[in-house]
Amino acid sequence: MLKKIGTYVGYALLWILIITVVVLAERLTSQNQRERLVAETNIEIEGGGSNPMINTDAISHWLKEHNAHPEGHTLEKLDIANIESVVASHHAVDHANVSVSYDGKVDIDIKQREPIARMRIAGYDMYITKDGYLLPAQNVASVHVPVITGDYKPLFNNRFIGYAKDIKQDTIAAFDSNIQLLEDEKLPHYKRLIENNRTLRIVRRSAPKKSFLDSEEEYKILSKVHQERLSQAMEQHSQNARDIKADIAKLEREQERMRQMKQSIEVQYDDFVALMRFIEHIQSDSFWSAEVVQIIASGGGEKPLQIAIIPRSGHFIVDLGTMDNINTKLKTLYRFYTKGLSNVGWDKYRSISLRYEGQVVCR
Repeated sequence: MLKKIGTYVGYALLWILIITVVVLAERLTSQNQRERLVAETNIEIEGGGSNPMINTDAISHWLKEHNAHPEGHTLEKLDIANIESVVASHHAVDHANVSVSYDGKVDIDIKQREPIARMRIAGYDMYITKDGYLLPAQNVASVHVPVITGDYKPLFNNRFIGYAKDIKQDTIAAFDSNIQLLEDEKLPHYKRLIENNRTLRIVRRSAPKKSFLDSEEEYKILSKVHQERLSQAMEQHSQNARDIKADIAKLEREQERMRQMKQSIEVQYDDFVALMRFIEHIQSDSFWSAEVVQIIASGGGEKPLQIAIIPRSGHFIVDLGTMDNINTKLKTLYRFYTKGLSNVGWDKYRSISLRYEGQVVCR
């Protein structure tokens, strides 16, 4: 019995000790958070490939600009969630993670986006990242990537920030919604058509029937009145049907216009994806990534997307035409570089065209 009591007392004392330690630790932690200032802010940035758009100084400035820099704050007043939100709001940042240690050190780990091209067409100046994100070039460091110029018609406007696929999906969803709303608007008109036909049927069925009490003359009069009424009803029915069908046709034309706009959005997005793949192909090749300095894009949407490049070597423009068989065209161009231009000289031509498969036309 005494042994059991001793065991229970031991467990009780152990729990009291644990609770005391936890309470003291919590008090020390709370006191530490109230009194200790942030001792150090360590910013680590990864990603960006060979073309980083931000550095630690830029992020530090960004935090100060948004009144979110950890320095000068006690650990108790430190808002980690807000710091993460502010860092992530920088367009060049893919995602961020903020943590703080007991001794007051704040770690900010950032993964930045990787730019692969800069779009500088009329009214546009933005970077395109590897994952299809678009961001303004004004808020980040200038990086050495191919520049897209020309009269290319993008899917997005010059103030858009975000993923091109998102604007495509949102725009198409909006068109689909509007097309369905217009379909719903047809229902009352279809009901009008049904009611219009029903009204005519009622008049038709109201034709008089000669009873044995009616004289021939009375029946002729009733028939004549009904015929006149039916004639008027048929004329009104035809007019109503034309008006109703015209209202339905108007809605159908608007639906068709939206379907065409939806198709145009899909074509523009496909053009953007094709342009992205072309750039990625260039960036993945050590020769072309060093050689291509400018991409001249034209068309897009209603007109086929066409590409020309300005290389680092020589003083000529290479017209690649449409995006069809673009990789084959680049292989043909590479062979011409190594077996043609190296013999005749890099300054002999002002333009090289590979619009047609297997042909290299020089001027």
